[in-house]
Amino acid sequence: METFRADILAANDNKNSRRWRIVFSVLAVLLLVLTFGFFQIRAYLFNGLPALPDKATMWEMNLKPNITLLDKDGRIIGHRGPFVGRPLKLREMPEYLPSAFLAIEDERFYQHAGIDRKAIVRAFFENTKSGKTVQGGSTLTQQLVKNMLLTPDRNYRRKFQEMWLAYEMEQVLSKPEILELYLNRIDLGARTFGVEAAAQRYFGKSAVDLSLAESALLAGLPKAPSRYDPTRNFEGAWDRAKLVLQRMVANNLITVTEMAQAENNPPEISEDAEMPIDPNLIGHVFDLVSERAAELAGQDTKDLIVRTTLDPVMQKHGHAAIENIVGKNAKSKKVSEGSLVAIENETGAIRALIGGRDYSDSKFNRAAQAKRQPGSSFKAFVYAAALEEGYSPGTVRIDQPTTIGEWSPENYTKRFRGPLTIREALKLSINTVAAQVGAEVGPTQVAALARRFGITTQMRPHYSIALGASEVTLVDMTGAFTVFANEGVKRTPFVITSIANTKGDVLFTRKSIQPERVYAAKYARQMTSMLRDVVATGTGHGAKIGSRELAGKTGTSQDHRDAWFVGFSADYTAGVWMGNDDNSPMVKVTGGLLPVDVWKQFMRQIHKGVKHKPLTPPDSDLADSPREELMDFYAGLLQDLVSERDLAAGITTAAISPPPQPITAEN
Repeated sequence: METFRADILAANDNKNSRRWRIVFSVLAVLLLVLTFGFFQIRAYLFNGLPALPDKATMWEMNLKPNITLLDKDGRIIGHRGPFVGRPLKLREMPEYLPSAFLAIEDERFYQHAGIDRKAIVRAFFENTKSGKTVQGGSTLTQQLVKNMLLTPDRNYRRKFQEMWLAYEMEQVLSKPEILELYLNRIDLGARTFGVEAAAQRYFGKSAVDLSLAESALLAGLPKAPSRYDPTRNFEGAWDRAKLVLQRMVANNLITVTEMAQAENNPPEISEDAEMPIDPNLIGHVFDLVSERAAELAGQDTKDLIVRTTLDPVMQKHGHAAIENIVGKNAKSKKVSEGSLVAIENETGAIRALIGGRDYSDSKFNRAAQAKRQPGSSFKAFVYAAALEEGYSPGTVRIDQPTTIGEWSPENYTKRFRGPLTIREALKLSINTVAAQVGAEVGPTQVAALARRFGITTQMRPHYSIALGASEVTLVDMTGAFTVFANEGVKRTPFVITSIANTKGDVLFTRKSIQPERVYAAKYARQMTSMLRDVVATGTGHGAKIGSRELAGKTGTSQDHRDAWFVGFSADYTAGVWMGNDDNSPMVKVTGGLLPVDVWKQFMRQIHKGVKHKPLTPPDSDLADSPREELMDFYAGLLQDLVSERDLAAGITTAAISPPPQPITAEN
């Protein structure tokens, strides 16, 4: 019996032992599965989780490169990239600005630790009741994390990571620091980030000066920046702003009276909310400024505010003139492109730069990048070099068949006029005389003077340089002509006056550069006098604008591939080029025709209301009465000799007398 009882107890013990082994085995498997599941879920949730950056880095997160162009008066005329304003401290903002955002976006901001469990529960029940998402539970900290560090994907992993990082951020930053970062980096529509940029963009003022109504309107934007964009849907944005005001009252942030006053005084959207100048119109000069600004401020700078010398009114007039004249003659004259540069004589500031007709069609800047032959417009430098070598405007050379080495230049008209002063030769753009003078002075001397005046392209010192065979840019040519307008003083053209970032740090300020005398004043005055004749009765006569004193020079390259006119008043120097990008010939377009038309249309517009100022006359010692009488005597004697020659040859047209009508033909 005892043995039997012992066997039964042993059997029960074995059975219990097996049962416990099974239980432990099941528990072990379950634990293993749970552990495996935990690590799988954890791996899924934490996969791709970015590390929370330090405080300094947070301010730079997702800050894409952007550049803002200001005109000469500091007004915005162009922008590329997102709008990012100067970071503001909370103490700089009106109290109701951050309060408005907290009231509508996160009213329990100061009570939670990055995750608002009450808001999540409330949102869950509201969304379940309505069958769709009508309320969110994200805190302001979560929104900041999402915008700074995470993708916009809508899934549980992204939401978990958002909450995790929000909690971490709350351990690193104080509440005021988080709110400050949020207000300076939140997306407020139209690629505008932060309250300062939005205030400037929508209201034309700093966020420091915002009213309660304006603050409420901005606070309503984060929910749907595109839908509530006040420049396109003001009614929708204002309705949202009213809701913000109501939430501020509910949270005891403002009084009912203050809400009523704000609702009765809705904000006005600034007229400058849209760019005052077509981005397509300013595109070529924007590229030029961007490239130079990066060089001056450093390639690593992400946000730049560049103050330029540009005058938006002049820019518009310049583009209109190019488009008008080229557009009218595109088919008949086979001309497709044009460019224009205008420089203020007194400072060297570029006031307008048109690089082509349509920036969206071609980004190539024909004013600054294109190197084209200037034709006869380059003769101004030939004669300028000659004056330094002892020549005078009355120096005589013979317009006749000429061969220099193996080169035989011809006149545009295929005619020859005999003895001419270089003043007359420049006025009528006689090639043979320019070639003779250029050879006598020396191509190297001519090239050296052109470089001294500001031509930066390579000058080939061949005899043909006298007729503009070396390529130049329109910016260089226009700048070089300002030396004549400034009585021999060179003021290097510039387009940037200062560069700053959105924090207000000044990265570059153009130093006041002392003007450089590169040419004697008496010679500059003589050249100005000669170039005045070009406009008065020469190849550039079409440029005349009433009684205003003007000077300039026409230019046409071989086969009418390029046509130029560069001229100046006492206030501005402007240059115009026309041609085709493929270098194909135009139909008999000379510098005295279409480029002069563009120049005249532009200069007439920019001189409206500008006081008439005389161009500087020649030095008194070069124009005193005895000298003038002597010059008149020899001029008369020369006229008599030429008349005798022509009479003997059966020619009735006087050689050097000004023709009844201004001459238009030139090379």
